[in-house]
Amino acid sequence: MSENKDKNQTQYSAKNVKSMKVAIFCIAALVIFYLGTSFLKGMNVFGHKTYLYAVLENIGGLHESTTVTINGYPIGKVTKLEMLSTNPVRICAKILITEDVNIPKDSRFEVAQKDVLGGMIVNVIPGTSKEFAHSGDTLASRLVPGMLDGIGDLTGQLASVVASVDTIGLALKSAFQPNDPNNGAATLKNTLANLETSTQHLNQILASNEPKVGEMITKLNRFSTTLDNVSPQLNTIIDNLDHISDSVAQSNIKALFTDAQQAVANINDVTAKLDRGEGSVGQLLKNDTLYDNINKAAASLDRLLEDVKANPNRYINITVFGKKIKQ
Repeated sequence: MSENKDKNQTQYSAKNVKSMKVAIFCIAALVIFYLGTSFLKGMNVFGHKTYLYAVLENIGGLHESTTVTINGYPIGKVTKLEMLSTNPVRICAKILITEDVNIPKDSRFEVAQKDVLGGMIVNVIPGTSKEFAHSGDTLASRLVPGMLDGIGDLTGQLASVVASVDTIGLALKSAFQPNDPNNGAATLKNTLANLETSTQHLNQILASNEPKVGEMITKLNRFSTTLDNVSPQLNTIIDNLDHISDSVAQSNIKALFTDAQQAVANINDVTAKLDRGEGSVGQLLKNDTLYDNINKAAASLDRLLEDVKANPNRYINITVFGKKIKQ
């Protein structure tokens, strides 16, 4: 009976040991699987871990496992991308810093293109703050435009330019057709020949009038010398003109013009009154009766003077001592 009991205990113990071995093997496999997966993702499982966050409106092709660098040195990876809101669009990037580096709190993440093939990278631009970021902090971030961004907007313009160049090429091709007797090549040849002839004629004219040209240049030199000599006097004249213009500007020109306008207005008023026959002079100019009366009075006065001259005794009597003396 005791032998059967010992045998059962031995079998039970062997079974427990086998179960423990299986459990330990599974746990080890899970740990190895986790460590291997983390290693393939580029995470340092046993090293320093700091999680920082960046919120962007446009991630520009950023994806998980994108390398994070500072001054070109890799310090971590992007581990997760999550949509925070859709209006406005806000995307949160979870960044794991595996290196033991102090990042100032006013630093920022810049998402930029790694190369022309479209690879992305996250650069840490260090700030100047004396306080450093801690795990869980959100740093400022922005998307840096790529080298080829905006090239799509130029597609239409480039197509237009290419079409224009193609049109010019066709026009030149048609202008220089070898089978056309009136083609552009012959025209260009004639143009160059005419230009050469004109140049020869110009050379002949200059050669035949070389003394005159030399004399003209000499006179120009003399004129420039004279102008240089009298330049101080010209400066004095210009200064005097400036003083005169300043004096005229400072004088009461406005009042002078106002008085002149008033005088002209008075003359116009007097002229209008004369034209309307107002006043003695106006009556004399406009009223014929007054003119006739004046003429008549002048004629009567003339006759009176003639009568006085012919018969003075009628008008002048002189008495001497009570006796009238006739003269």
